[in-house]
Amino acid sequence: MKKQTYDNLEYSGLDELLNTEVLKNYNSFIVSMAMKYASKTKRVIDFGAGIGTLSLIFRDKFNIQPLCLEIDEVNKEYLEKRGFAIVDGLSTINDKADLIFSSNVLEHIEDDLSVLSEMKNQLAEGGKVFLYLPAKMLLWSKLDEEVGHYRRYEYAELKEKCEQAGLTIEKLHFADSVGFFAALAMKLFGYNKEGGVGSVSSMRFYDKWLMPISIILDNVGFKYLFGKNIVLVAYK
Repeated sequence: MKKQTYDNLEYSGLDELLNTEVLKNYNSFIVSMAMKYASKTKRVIDFGAGIGTLSLIFRDKFNIQPLCLEIDEVNKEYLEKRGFAIVDGLSTINDKADLIFSSNVLEHIEDDLSVLSEMKNQLAEGGKVFLYLPAKMLLWSKLDEEVGHYRRYEYAELKEKCEQAGLTIEKLHFADSVGFFAALAMKLFGYNKEGGVGSVSSMRFYDKWLMPISIILDNVGFKYLFGKNIVLVAYK
């Protein structure tokens, strides 16, 4: 599959973006975690906003209207219908950001180091970068290939790239400990949108019954051991 770049704007994961809107608990968990680490923020950039699933939570739950950075033309149509302002690059933004938020995006970008450097340059004084990324190449599956991932992240790789970009790490830990085993099952048994692991029904079940358990386990310390994702909070 040809991965998305500025020369190839088409994103093959639109179906996945639409499907993930059923993950109410999961999506709220991600945004709420970002706001916990950056509670005084006002100017937010949602980097790789997709169709605005998480931007809607910023607006509806926290009364923050994020500026959406998105390059896919189909996704932009969704964002426009949902009333968001859109840009297609950090260099086009005049105002510095209190928070640059990005969920499950950098793994789609080959030169993620350059993006981290751009993020640092776009931060206001005291501003932060919040990244939610897929963790562990051990969990690499067919789904990663289908949606155009270049990598799943490891601690050491992320630390090194942040240092090279001039970012100082404030928080770095795993997230969604139960999801680690769900991702492992997807790798072992395959990704099946038609009723198996990865289907909308399985996603609803996970979100309603297992995600609350995962949040509890994360909070009691499992996030320092393993998880489906990595959370990074950094500043310049």
